[in-house]
Amino acid sequence: MSGEGKTVATVQAARGGGVDAVEVVGTILQALLHLPRPARLKDLEDATGIPSAKLHRYLVSMARCGLVTREEGSRRYQFGLLTYRIGQVASHEQSALSLLEPRFEAFSARLDKPELGQVVGLGQWVGHGATIVRWFESSSPLSIRMKPGVGLGITSSATAKLLAAYLPRESTEALVRQELLEQGRAANSAVEAVYAEYAAIRKAQIASSHGARRRGLNALSVPLFDHEDKVVAAVTVLGMGPQFEALPGSSAGKRLRQLGRELSALLGQGAPAKAREAA
Repeated sequence: MSGEGKTVATVQAARGGGVDAVEVVGTILQALLHLPRPARLKDLEDATGIPSAKLHRYLVSMARCGLVTREEGSRRYQFGLLTYRIGQVASHEQSALSLLEPRFEAFSARLDKPELGQVVGLGQWVGHGATIVRWFESSSPLSIRMKPGVGLGITSSATAKLLAAYLPRESTEALVRQELLEQGRAANSAVEAVYAEYAAIRKAQIASSHGARRRGLNALSVPLFDHEDKVVAAVTVLGMGPQFEALPGSSAGKRLRQLGRELSALLGQGAPAKAREAA
């Protein structure tokens, strides 16, 4: 190792027995993903913590194999043809969320106590509403699942409230008003109460519900953020009360928040900032 300083990728590779050069390339690509493109060498240096001389050598090799391209007559860099081709294949063959399925399954397998919940679901906003698109079974003999694709109440379901909280109000208000009307609560004060709850959900980054679909069935839900800090899905844990209280500050809530943070990091949230801090 030269005396140019260790990046986060170098340290991780040394600890795990990997190849540090590959992880440095990954760090550069992550930074390029977040920066305005074409990106200046100085911006890449600031984002990754890699000294410019070393960074330049990596970029030369990355350009040779098509991972990046350099603007003619400048020191600005853009994704190369190989990167775009990889992206096209990945987007057609599987989504990033599908790559996380083993982690959802592992989390579900750790639900060994009723107070931690019994079933894990992955929810998304599809069309004009929220639905669970995938369930992950725990070892619990109790079946409390709903069929994937069933619409969820935007004012009552933890999953739907969580996802709606991160959408523009103009995208959800008609749905909120219709649902409240069906409940006999059409007053403007009821609508504003829903949006006050949405604001609290965004601040806490967790939503809860109690008996929304079935008496005694409680839920907690947290967001998954992508590299653009957009919510792409909700991870929800269901369980039966009174053991599963579905309180945000409970042990179940803390574990679910931690899962959300870990998976969001894998989806790319905050990558450049992490590189700077580690450097």
